[in-house]
Amino acid sequence: MPSDSMSHGPSLPITAERGTLQRAARWVAGVAAVGFLLLAALSIWSLTTSRWQHAHNKVPGAFYSVDGRQMHLYCSGEGRPTVVIEAGLGRDWLDWQGVQTDLSRLTRVCTYDRSGLGWSEPRSGSRDAETIARQLHSLLDQAKIPRPLVVAGHSGGGLYVREFAREYPDEVAAVVLIDSTSPNQFDGPGDFRASYREFLRDRRRRLLWEKVRAWSGLQRLTSHCKGRPPVNLANMSGQYDAEKCRPKYIGADLGEYVDLETSAKQAGRLTTLGSKPLLILSRDPGRRTDRMTPEDGNELAAWDRDQEELKSLSRTSRRVIARGSGHEIGHARPDVFLAEVSGLLTYLHGGDAPRFGITETE
Repeated sequence: MPSDSMSHGPSLPITAERGTLQRAARWVAGVAAVGFLLLAALSIWSLTTSRWQHAHNKVPGAFYSVDGRQMHLYCSGEGRPTVVIEAGLGRDWLDWQGVQTDLSRLTRVCTYDRSGLGWSEPRSGSRDAETIARQLHSLLDQAKIPRPLVVAGHSGGGLYVREFAREYPDEVAAVVLIDSTSPNQFDGPGDFRASYREFLRDRRRRLLWEKVRAWSGLQRLTSHCKGRPPVNLANMSGQYDAEKCRPKYIGADLGEYVDLETSAKQAGRLTTLGSKPLLILSRDPGRRTDRMTPEDGNELAAWDRDQEELKSLSRTSRRVIARGSGHEIGHARPDVFLAEVSGLLTYLHGGDAPRFGITETE
């Protein structure tokens, strides 16, 4: 029969092992706590820096509540009709500051931020053309902007402008489409739909990591919070910096891309503007780069055909190709934009008519 001392023999090694495990657990917990505190401090630093940048780069314009969310509108100049500029997908009011100052010497000009872009609060729900046109309409009502308007849309913003003109025809004096996306783009030749869906898959894959980096402060720590203004807006680099690395805005533009095909179908319901003036500004189809593939060339040719087809929307339409310009006409050839919109305003005020019905290169 074993003695009591023999029955308690293994207790010392077991106790020692348990103590080792407890010390290891405390060490791991300590490291985790320090890591958490460092991460929290980094996040607070990033958010504080973001608020400081916003405070030291005053945003011009005013904010209005639209369906429970604050939206930013910046208007400058005096005169009628007011020109309202709709930026391209993922772009905001900053994109058109290179022309707003000069154009506002002729009439009142308004740029704004769609929800989740620039300084307008993000919101859930649909981000299709119908929704965006109605929110813009409400924003302009809140700001008491007189009608009728000249509505100008760049790239994907051209779809929103078309929908606005369809829903509020009596409030639109003229339309300007600036290298605008065509409602036919999804149905035309080429593989746009396939590349569009691949873009969405890739965007969704990267979005979670982008949010983690923004909320944690890692994005700012690794110096990825500097804006990249185009050359003609270098003086506004502070505004571009202030818009970067704001966690709640990360991915807020995704809805516009998700609903792009729906927006194209909605905009396509506008089949005529009647006799309302339509100005179409297009990129130069002859502009080539060394990196262009044969597929890129085919897409550029299809885009050019779509631009020419836009002329059929109005009996008084005019298309101008901006020589040497790519998609960003407002940055590459602001002179063309200003000259053509100035001519349109002169016509609306009773002056000489532009050369409607033709396509010119300037």
